[in-house]
Amino acid sequence: MRILGLDVCKNSVVGWLINTEENLPKNFREYFRKHRRPKDNDPLTFKAHIAGINALLELKPDAIILEPTGIHYSWIWAHICSMENIEVRWVGHAEVKHFRKQNKLPDKNDQADAAALALYAFIHWHNDEFFLHFNAGNVARLRELWLQLQSINRIQSPPINRIRQQLAKEFPEAALSATKPGDDGMVPLWAWLAGRERNTVRKSSYYDRLYAKSIAPKYRVGISDFTRTLANLLCDLRDWENKMVAEILELLDAPEFMPYRKVMTQFGIGDRQQALFISQIYPITKFESLGRFKRRLGMAKDEESSGDKEAYKTGGSRFCRSQLYLWVFNRIAPHHARPKNETGQKLGDFYDQRKSQFQDNPELWKQKALSRTQKKAMDELRRSLKESLLPMLPKDQQPQIEAILNLTLQNMQLSLDQSLAGKTSSVKEKEIKRGFGNLIISQTAAYGLRLMFKELKRAID
Repeated sequence: MRILGLDVCKNSVVGWLINTEENLPKNFREYFRKHRRPKDNDPLTFKAHIAGINALLELKPDAIILEPTGIHYSWIWAHICSMENIEVRWVGHAEVKHFRKQNKLPDKNDQADAAALALYAFIHWHNDEFFLHFNAGNVARLRELWLQLQSINRIQSPPINRIRQQLAKEFPEAALSATKPGDDGMVPLWAWLAGRERNTVRKSSYYDRLYAKSIAPKYRVGISDFTRTLANLLCDLRDWENKMVAEILELLDAPEFMPYRKVMTQFGIGDRQQALFISQIYPITKFESLGRFKRRLGMAKDEESSGDKEAYKTGGSRFCRSQLYLWVFNRIAPHHARPKNETGQKLGDFYDQRKSQFQDNPELWKQKALSRTQKKAMDELRRSLKESLLPMLPKDQQPQIEAILNLTLQNMQLSLDQSLAGKTSSVKEKEIKRGFGNLIISQTAAYGLRLMFKELKRAID
């Protein structure tokens, strides 16, 4: 057999080809040193275009070996090789890393990564348990469908707003009607306006009766073609959305996702959110630390410091971060919505404990808010003064002036602390509540991810 290990980059792959008929030495480190190639003009680096694909296929591999990291970049290579009847096997990140270290292969080296994949597959070829079994296309498709659903939701907002404006004069009694979908997945008002037949168990003539009593037709104001066309558009978008959701549910039923779904269901996470999170973290074996896991789901803290300015911002996927916020807001914050299990109890207790800290001592939180705002202003002033004053002075005078400047700013800080003491009554409580409400939700989401990481690792192991 000809086994080709592929280390995937953003727009290329680096390969390492071995033939099972070769007598490979036991010392893989020496083997790699002897056969490693120059990085420039590497004949086994293939770009993601026709020429690169053809060059890879000319090697006539019987199998390619991949890691499921960067799944959206590796999908096209796996797909093409599958179409060309080349077997595709996947190896977990942790297994490859352990194999590379065990055999003392270089780290942070694309060729070494590719060699580790090929050699690992060569050694364990007849043991299926050493390989991951999943369809990489399922993971990529889940994320693609989730993003498409977000696009459809954004597309629907302008027509909905416009229809409500139209109905204010054409059917005012229905202008502010709820737009909750029925059991057939259609929104009753849009279907009625569009004249669509609905596939429901219970037929309803609610809007027929409401329109018969409306003041609009009484005074010869009809429903315009413009309104009905927009309603038709919304029905089409709703049909499209329903098809996507059905495909998402079908993909989520794949056996490899079952342990993930079971854990996330215990956390009260819905199907659509599960689709997004699984598309980001599958397989969990590629995460060796909680930090990387949290970053992937949008809850990492990235430092953005320069000079005397120290700052942090939340990093990672903003899509995941917003969905985690909604999850806590809708399922953990309200007592009645919390999952009725041990996980729901832990998350609820954590949220309540953080919330009580604010409610029991609001003046303390106001003071903290003032202090943060004050510190931010002082840091900005310090940075601005140093950038504007110090470069204008001779270098031998700069340390002395900087020391004087720091002392002056420290005295200003002390004066501010004294003047602000006991003056929290001027702070708007609504703004404080909103700020610390978001903080509590963020802290609960981070705590939830810590619990989820442990549960997922336990479920997969």
